[in-house]
Amino acid sequence: MSLLIFIVIILVVLGLALYAVRLLPIPGPLNGLIQAVLVVIALVVIAQRAGLF
Repeated sequence: MSLLIFIVIILVVLGLALYAVRLLPIPGPLNGLIQAVLVVIALVVIAQRAGLF
């Protein structure tokens, strides 16, 4: 159950971070790259917490 709560918290923080990156005045391709990196980081954190690594 704590893993589920952790995943929900990570996804909420990820959503807020993606929204903040979208508001930054940076070019489109760089914006997409930063968002992709944030998603990968969130997936790695969840996978480590779940014991996949």
